[in-house]
Amino acid sequence: MPSAGARAPSTAAFSPAGTASLATYDIDPAKVFVAGISAGGFFGVQMHVAHSRTFKGAAIYAGGVYHCAEDSLTIALAACGGEGLYQSTLAASEQYLDQQSAAGTIDASSNLAGQPVYLWSGTNDTVVSPLEMNDLASEYRRYGAHIVAYDKTYPAGHGWESPDGELACSTQASPYMVRCSNAAGAYDSEQTWLQAFFGSLSPRNGGTLSGSLLPFDQTAFGASASNSMDNTGYVFVPHNCAKGARCGLVVALHGCLQTQADIVLRFITESGIDEWADRNSIVVLYPYAIKSSSPTAYNPQGCWDWWGYDDPNYSLRSGTQMSAVYAMVQRITGRP
Repeated sequence: MPSAGARAPSTAAFSPAGTASLATYDIDPAKVFVAGISAGGFFGVQMHVAHSRTFKGAAIYAGGVYHCAEDSLTIALAACGGEGLYQSTLAASEQYLDQQSAAGTIDASSNLAGQPVYLWSGTNDTVVSPLEMNDLASEYRRYGAHIVAYDKTYPAGHGWESPDGELACSTQASPYMVRCSNAAGAYDSEQTWLQAFFGSLSPRNGGTLSGSLLPFDQTAFGASASNSMDNTGYVFVPHNCAKGARCGLVVALHGCLQTQADIVLRFITESGIDEWADRNSIVVLYPYAIKSSSPTAYNPQGCWDWWGYDDPNYSLRSGTQMSAVYAMVQRITGRP
């Protein structure tokens, strides 16, 4: 069962009639970040690197280096994650990143210099090797990013860590939402990176949130079954952001087997982001992928495209899913 602080999803959020167009808010361009877990972690790195002019930092849980899979499912499973196997693709990743930066198919890699990055890897993770996360840390350092924290000593299984996670720290099972503790008590990894990204925070709201979790139509941004994206995504909007206050933005990306069909909205309600966002003027975007058995987009676990199942240009700005999610960011921020 979810911990006492976790929120149950509103039934109204699932009503097709309640799905609306994604709105635009007054978002500070210096406070736009991306976060993700597992496939969402790999995809989050892709979003960060490809759009480093827009995203000013990233929080990555159990992900890996940019373009790790090299457009190959075999490499994805045998080297990057999915089967717990590891073989470094760091050198190839950095070579590809440099080539694409020079070609202008991604934003200039120089944008990464000085940007804050948070990393998480559980010592008991047998899905994405901690060695892969070590490579990601090396890659970010090479491009001058500032790793504000690298949590790699918690005995966690594969998953997103949050004080609202329903699973014990060492558990590695659906819904892949874990809670860990340290000498001070329950750990709150979200506080660690949100504070690094946004500065001093007002206290976390552990009660009823004043903001709203709003469903929106992802098809308006190109989402469809053919590219393994859900018709509906969600955005959490604090009350003052809805009223026109200047706010920040976090794009939060779920992992494989964390689709709405798999775990409903537990990625949102147990991630622990909205509880901080509610009192700190942070809009949170939750795009959603879906499972697909299509031969043109074979994605049976509902992962984000980080190995090329949908588009060989998946890690570039022109990638199908990349373009769709970035268009959502453009709508929210009102900027190209």
